[in-house]
Amino acid sequence: MTSIVPKLKELQEAKGVSPKKPQKKDKVGFVFSTKDRVDFTKQTLASLDRQGGYDILWLDGSDQEEARRLPKIYRFKNAKLKEYHLDIKGGPDKTIQLGLRRLLELGYDWCGLIENDILFKKGWFKKLMGLFRLASNDGIAAGAATVRNYESRVLEYRKGYTINWNIGAGMILFTKEAARLLVENYPPHATAFDSYKFYAGNLGLDLSSAKELWFGKPDRALSSDFNYETLLYSNGFAAVGSIPAFVIKELEPGVSPKERGTSYVSRGKRGLVYPAIDL
Repeated sequence: MTSIVPKLKELQEAKGVSPKKPQKKDKVGFVFSTKDRVDFTKQTLASLDRQGGYDILWLDGSDQEEARRLPKIYRFKNAKLKEYHLDIKGGPDKTIQLGLRRLLELGYDWCGLIENDILFKKGWFKKLMGLFRLASNDGIAAGAATVRNYESRVLEYRKGYTINWNIGAGMILFTKEAARLLVENYPPHATAFDSYKFYAGNLGLDLSSAKELWFGKPDRALSSDFNYETLLYSNGFAAVGSIPAFVIKELEPGVSPKERGTSYVSRGKRGLVYPAIDL
């Protein structure tokens, strides 16, 4: 096997899913989730707001008064603040589900998630939307895309984009169909071996050498955002990332690519990352 694209197209056909490209009239919205860390929030917003074309749904769970006041007083230059909500409690999964559900209620065609600890490169939004066009040109129905793209999460390098086994909730954009699927079937926590079995059985790939999947523990527990992609692929949608990544750095200590044992995706690679498995 030289590519998983034929298998992706088989899954798409079985589920009746078709590729989707952004249209000029489409509405794009991001759930921007914050909890204190005012300095992180300001830096992230400054990097995001260099480009417009999307709305922000700000969900804040802060305890500090300065952080609680920020959504009320922050002035965007290019992005549009659609709504803000304070006192969002219950953890990240609850916030994610609440935010995506609200974006769908508001009629957004593309629904995303951004956390307040990432610095983006100028042009990130244009690059992100272009990923759906690139995938569609290859006949792939991308349900999710990111510009925060790690080498350790790539299944296959394509021309201008990657096909991923994981993206994460830190920066991801869904089609409205994929977002609705996620809200209605939010994945539970699973284990690394569960994911391994999924990709072996559905895409025919052996992820036994995927360090970020295992971190040396076959029974490693995975948070729900490690299972967004298994839900997407099992319903005919793919997850894609940009080449190169359009992120400058992570602000949260302990989650930089180097500390994960990886790096941001750069140019110059093509083909499958993992070997085909004997089924």
